[in-house]
Amino acid sequence: MRATLVTGLPIKLRVTTPDHWAAALLAATGSDAHLRALEPLARERSVDLERTLGQDEAQIYRRLGLPYIPPELREGAGEVNAALAGTLPDDLVTLEDVQGLVHCHTVYSDGRHTIEQMARAADALGIRYLTITDHSPTAFYANGLDVDRLHAQWDEIARVQERVTVRLLRGTESDILADGVLDYPDAVLEQLDVIIASVHARHRMDADRMTERIIRAMRHPYFKIWGHALGRLILSRPPIPARVEEILDVIAESRAAIEINGNPHRLDLEPRWVRAARDRGIRFVISTDAHATGELRNLRYGVAMARRGWVRRGEVLNTLDADAFVAAVAPGGARSARRRRPPAGR
Repeated sequence: MRATLVTGLPIKLRVTTPDHWAAALLAATGSDAHLRALEPLARERSVDLERTLGQDEAQIYRRLGLPYIPPELREGAGEVNAALAGTLPDDLVTLEDVQGLVHCHTVYSDGRHTIEQMARAADALGIRYLTITDHSPTAFYANGLDVDRLHAQWDEIARVQERVTVRLLRGTESDILADGVLDYPDAVLEQLDVIIASVHARHRMDADRMTERIIRAMRHPYFKIWGHALGRLILSRPPIPARVEEILDVIAESRAAIEINGNPHRLDLEPRWVRAARDRGIRFVISTDAHATGELRNLRYGVAMARRGWVRRGEVLNTLDADAFVAAVAPGGARSARRRRPPAGR
C-alpha cells in the first residue's frame, strides 16, 4: 500500500505474517541490484527469496551460503562477491565506536547555542571530546571569526572546560579560498587542535579550477580534514564539479583526512567516493556539522553513510580516544598536540 503523510512524504506500507517477516525485510532493504545478485545463489540452493520462512534475515543469507550482509551494504556494489570471497568487512563502524563529536558550531559564528550549552549536551550523551569549529573570517555570511574573536573564543573554551567533563578541542572550519589557500595565517592554524577545510563559496568554478583549488588546500603541510567535500545540499544544490579521483590521489599522499558529514541536508561524501577513498587508504572523520545541541545527534546519519561506504572502525579517526585523536589531527603534528594538551584530569 502506498500513502502520503501530511508532511508530503510518500510512504510504502507492506503487511506480512511473522513467518515471512525476514523475506519481506530483505526485499524492503535490499536494492534491486543486490536482490538480482542473490538470485543465482537462490536458484542453486532452491531458496525462494520472496516466500522463504523465518524471522531472521541472517538465516536467509546462511541458506544462500553467505555471511550476513548488513542493510547499508545491500547496494549491488560488489558486496555479494565480497561475501563469497570472505572479504566483506565484519567490523563496520558503529555509533557506539565513535568517541568524539567533530565539526560543531556555536553562537560565535552561525550556531544557535553557546560553547557551554554544546559541551553540556555532549556530556549528556556521554561523549569524550567535542571540537569547537566555528567559521573563519571569509565566511562573513556565517559571522566568521577574525583572529581577535578567535582568541576570545579560546579563552571561553578554557573557562567552560573547568565546568564540564567532555574535553573541548579548539578548531576552525576554515574556508578554502578561491586560490586554494586556507583562511587563517599559518601562525594561527598551528595553534589549533583541528582544522576542517571546506568550500563555501564559488561553487560554480569549472572542474579544472575547482580541482586545482582543492588540491592546493589538501597539499597544505598542516593536517586538515576535507569538510563536506563536494558541497552538495540534497535536493537543492548538486555536488561541485571536480575530478574527484585526482583529489583523492593527492589526499592519499598528504596530511589530510576526509569528513563524512552527518548533516541530513549534506550526507557528503556519497558512498561511491567513500569506497574510492578507502581503496587509497585514506582516513575518515565522521562529523555532526552541528549548529545546535539537538544536531549533535546527526552523528547517526554520518555513521550510516560511512557504513554504506564500507568504512571500518579502524579507518575512522574519531573512534580514537581524545589524546590519540588530537595527536592524529593536530595541524602541526604530534609536537604541537603535546604543547596544547590540557591539565591532567581533563
